[in-house]
Amino acid sequence: MRDQILRFVRDNITLLVFLAVVAIMGAAWIVFEAMRSHRRRDEIFGLRRKVRELETERASVHPSFGDPVVLSSRWVKSGGTATTSDGGCLLYIDRVLPSVRSAELTVRVDGYAVLQNHSIRSGERLEAAGKNGTYVLELYGVEGIQANLAVALRNRHRQ
Repeated sequence: MRDQILRFVRDNITLLVFLAVVAIMGAAWIVFEAMRSHRRRDEIFGLRRKVRELETERASVHPSFGDPVVLSSRWVKSGGTATTSDGGCLLYIDRVLPSVRSAELTVRVDGYAVLQNHSIRSGERLEAAGKNGTYVLELYGVEGIQANLAVALRNRHRQ
């Protein structure tokens, strides 16, 4: 019996070595993938935590206007526009400067450019008069190429 096993090993040594190498490579690949997916899982958990922190930070920004809000707090990209719900005020974000936490914007009220390339810093308010009243714009923050802003409409009869 032992002679038969030794003869089988001697006759098929190439096949047995090949199968051993394939088994070792397969086991190494499984271990490598397990380690890689573990690292990826840690990265995913870290990214989820960061996203959750950013969402809570963005959600904590609420307009502090005493007047009716005609454009709720939203993020607008550089080169993008936002229009108030009454259609009287159009905001164009010319440029966002995150290093100084400010944005340059053009404000059109009732079709007329009231302010062009006006620089406003984060936390500041800007007022522009129109036929429906005074639009009060507040810039809450900038991030990357986006600006977070909101607009309220102060009735012209209430000064």
